[in-house]
Amino acid sequence: MPDCHIGNLVVSLPAIVALQQYFKGATHHFVVDAAFKEIVETVIDPAYTMFYPRKQTNQGNIVLRMLTYYKFLGQIKKIHPDIVVDLEGGSTSATLCKISGAPISFSRANADKSSVYTVKVPLSQERHKVYNYTDIASAVGAKIDEKPFRFYPEEKKKQKVEKLLIESGITEDRPIVCIHPGAGRLQKLWTISGFVDVTEWLTHKGCQVVFIGGPAEAERAEEIIALLSRQTYNYVGKLSLGELLALLEKSTVFLGNDSGPMHMAAAMGTAVVAMFSYANDTEWGPRSKRFKVLRGQKSCEDCLGKKCQNPVCINTLSAEPVKEALSSFLDDDCSLT
Repeated sequence: MPDCHIGNLVVSLPAIVALQQYFKGATHHFVVDAAFKEIVETVIDPAYTMFYPRKQTNQGNIVLRMLTYYKFLGQIKKIHPDIVVDLEGGSTSATLCKISGAPISFSRANADKSSVYTVKVPLSQERHKVYNYTDIASAVGAKIDEKPFRFYPEEKKKQKVEKLLIESGITEDRPIVCIHPGAGRLQKLWTISGFVDVTEWLTHKGCQVVFIGGPAEAERAEEIIALLSRQTYNYVGKLSLGELLALLEKSTVFLGNDSGPMHMAAAMGTAVVAMFSYANDTEWGPRSKRFKVLRGQKSCEDCLGKKCQNPVCINTLSAEPVKEALSSFLDDDCSLT
């Protein structure tokens, strides 16, 4: 599934696990973006996994990029599978499907290049995106577990995070609240002032606040931290995806925008408070038993979605509803509920 983002991958994992079980007695391979290796290896045996080198095919010397790309295509062609199941249905995965030479191939009916596939699966409407993937797996013959998917971090990652927390002075006697102030799109970002207000409130209550995110989100986190009066911990750009899973497992609450880490937190069983803008939370909300989804007081009559220049739907969300949502997962003195 080399075309997807972290959120898509996490949401697709119930389908992947079901397919893994279905093909248990046969030789099978899962093709996943190499950037997600640490997530996938907690779920799938590395012996059955092929990692698409997206970064190497998109960056650097054009000759090396092409060599890497065609080498991977050669590996796919060499397998010559009997069946291909493309859960994402993007242009890259369609190319891999065609190159494989598989006589039978499954994907969504509205895939980017649907003519490539022999079985085009119609997707569920107005349901969570998890069903887009499980519908395809079901069409293949796999049995789906309807329970929310749960991650279990690798022991080495857990030990590394425990050491990092000790070195930072973070203890287990007070809740850890992970805040992810970033997102994949500007239209999904809650306000700096909102994050500052809520973070001050959390630290005043005695919670240990840890900022998380990728290197590209460091500047935004630093802008928030610079406006705070109490100590917080900045782990932005310092954790691998496997280590982030281990941290989320130790956290009481995740607070953040509609993003990949939000889906990771939900899959860890961590309580989630998520701020949404244009995306439909019925389709993209956290898959968890403990979550709150929040929106602003206003919305645009004609939503421009990803092209919006002024997302009032999230900019008009005040700090008070966020504090109220967080309080449902915390006692007054910031002890565990």
